Amino acid sequence: MRNLEDVDRGLRESLARIPATDRDYILRVLSTDESIRAHAIGNLHATGLVPATVELLIDAEEEPALRALLVGFLREI
Repeated sequence: MRNLEDVDRGLRESLARIPATDRDYILRVLSTDESIRAHAIGNLHATGLVPATVELLIDAEEEPALRALLVGFLREI
């Protein structure tokens, strides 16, 4: 069973593997208002280029605590 520390570490490692310019974009998307986030996520989903990132953004949209956690991690990296 994974504990929160393992989940935290795994999420940080996953985000660190994303190129810096993409991380900056994700941070901007997560930090903007709801309508802009929805539009940006929809555009990313339509391109189909990075499905794992899109899924993470969708999950973050559904769970504000995850969104806040991701914003914090992305600001630290």
